[in-house]
Amino acid sequence: MRILILNFILSTAVDGRIIRRDSNSDTMIYAMARGFAHNGHSVTLAAAEEYKPLTDERHKDFEVIYFPSRYKRIAKPALLPWPKGLGHYLRQHADDFDMILSVEAFSFPTIIAARNCRSKLLVWQEMAFMQHFMGGVPAKLWYRFIAPLFIRKAPVIAQSGKAREFISRYLHNVRETIIGHGSDGEIFYPSDTTDDYFVVISMLVARKQIDRILEKFSRFLTNTKYKNFRLRIIGEGPEMNSLKQKADTLGISDNVSFEGFMSHSDIAGISRRAKALLIDTRQDNNMVTVPESIVNGTPVLTNMIPNNAVFVHDLSLGIAREQWDWEEMLDIIENNDFYRSNCLKHRHSFSNYGCAEALVDTFIKNKEQSTLN
Repeated sequence: MRILILNFILSTAVDGRIIRRDSNSDTMIYAMARGFAHNGHSVTLAAAEEYKPLTDERHKDFEVIYFPSRYKRIAKPALLPWPKGLGHYLRQHADDFDMILSVEAFSFPTIIAARNCRSKLLVWQEMAFMQHFMGGVPAKLWYRFIAPLFIRKAPVIAQSGKAREFISRYLHNVRETIIGHGSDGEIFYPSDTTDDYFVVISMLVARKQIDRILEKFSRFLTNTKYKNFRLRIIGEGPEMNSLKQKADTLGISDNVSFEGFMSHSDIAGISRRAKALLIDTRQDNNMVTVPESIVNGTPVLTNMIPNNAVFVHDLSLGIAREQWDWEEMLDIIENNDFYRSNCLKHRHSFSNYGCAEALVDTFIKNKEQSTLN
């Protein structure tokens, strides 16, 4: 199948600023593109030019096209990019694709695709709430009027139960199936052994509440049996220095290491040998670190804020509980074999090729039902 993916926001901006890197290879949507290609499909990815990597990036598995953004002061590329030339491209190349996967209903690319190639469009919904920028007015107008008018006939697949519940209020062609972002199964894979440490993989920003994780880890270390356990924190951000000071104040600096920014291959090597991934975020949608950890065979200890925390809870892929503390850290260590075996059991469905397969199957079934109707 020939697939076009419309995902114009490749990574989360920091304080409204897009961070361009040497490569976009580690982004969630690149992993999904590799998943489709792994399954034998021809893949093209369309993204905003503002995310174009700093170095020339070529991919043997799929093509990437970067579109310039228009009206940037209003349609900010980090929030709601409005691609220039996408409509013309779709009209010229409509026959070159069998399926167009567009991320988010609240998206100019989705509307443009619906107007030009509606019969080939599949909307993949991640957001589970109204976006709040500009007082939430654009989002309210979009979901209540624009989306029902332009994309009411396009099938919608939600990436989580929360996202499905939300988008079903405004669109009626929402499928029962839930399909999240898959993680690259060739980069993330299990280890036969683990070491005595937990891992945090996160931007070091206030909403991630890593300071709370440090406090919980300090309480965990009062257990004499586990006094030599370590916490490895992977990521960079403005909270780095304050978190180091926090660890020093708590007296746990010798047990905590700040690893900085890493490539996915390096992250995977640390993650797969950890006892668990720790998450205590204040606000997030689907967190890519959750499926990455599961595909790696590493259990997850998280609060219920991430939309994909429900999978952790329902499938016993770790522990998902509000206000978790050192007791849950103890539980996930002492029952590590149980949680790890569940991760291994379900890792295919959280992998990029498993999720890509599910999206294509759902699209084909929808087409067949539409033909019958």
